[in-house]
Amino acid sequence: RQMCIRDRVCMWIYIVGGIVILLFIAAFAVTGILFFGALRRISPKKKKKSQIDTASLFPAMEAYREVIDAGRDWFLSKPRREVDITAYDGIPLHAEILEAENAGGTVLLMHGYRGSGLSNFAAVFRFYHEHGYNIVVPDERACGKSGGTYITLGVKESRDCKRWTEWIEKEYGQELPIFLDGISMGATTVLMATALELPGNVRGAIADCGFTSPWEIVCAVLRATGKIPVFPFAHIARLYARIFAGFGLSEASAADAMKSCQIPVFFAHGRADRFVPYEMTEKNFAACAAPKELFCVDEAEHGMCYLIKPKEYEEKILAFFERCLKTENPS
Repeated sequence: RQMCIRDRVCMWIYIVGGIVILLFIAAFAVTGILFFGALRRISPKKKKKSQIDTASLFPAMEAYREVIDAGRDWFLSKPRREVDITAYDGIPLHAEILEAENAGGTVLLMHGYRGSGLSNFAAVFRFYHEHGYNIVVPDERACGKSGGTYITLGVKESRDCKRWTEWIEKEYGQELPIFLDGISMGATTVLMATALELPGNVRGAIADCGFTSPWEIVCAVLRATGKIPVFPFAHIARLYARIFAGFGLSEASAADAMKSCQIPVFFAHGRADRFVPYEMTEKNFAACAAPKELFCVDEAEHGMCYLIKPKEYEEKILAFFERCLKTENPS
């Protein structure tokens, strides 16, 4: 009888253990499909077939489609340079550059996740150019004409950002100021880049709707689905990122970078953002040790502050640039 009970206990242990193992295998498989695919470069054929555009993920932007298209067409109508450099890890990086006559500075525009400078910054190209700034518009790694297989949510992109500032300094000289401008993942990228040793003529940064860290945005997106639990999926995603994309979800943090930041930062975020929580910019802002400003638009969804309040945004950016140029360079 005791043997019979023992056999039954062992049988249930095996059954439960088998179910747990199968669940973890399933979790690994699902995470691989979702997360691994989310970081991997989209092939040109698939992109063309599905017409993937990050703007299409946010229906509210369709109300500003004419503004975005007009800005893009204006940029494409201008004579531009195409430049290729090499990232710290050997990946080729590509950018388009629109130079201003007698430029007073250069703005480096870092786009968002699966985006492009042409779509993410279409509305501001003309503004920067007509105020005398060169515009450098990179394709971030694993996007557009740049090389690389995986997007790294700002971790490696921040080092690419540094490489572009070094190229800009070499191309246009040490006296011409450089401003960093990033949106969404690009905002996190430029914030992380401030923790690196940037050229001395990098005078300020703009971070529009950036997240605090790759780990925290992955967890936030999972919570927002209401269907996929953070445990174990976020933890498995951490493993996938390290094994396949070669970076850690907790390897770098915009909030941590802000604690040692020495250049002024202009933060912008919409309170109606359902993709990157507004609270993440509040956290980055609170951590920032440098001169800082926060511009929020109550009704703005993700990446829409400029589209909703362009004049106010422009006035604040011009005033911010002026303050940055008056501020003594810490380097």
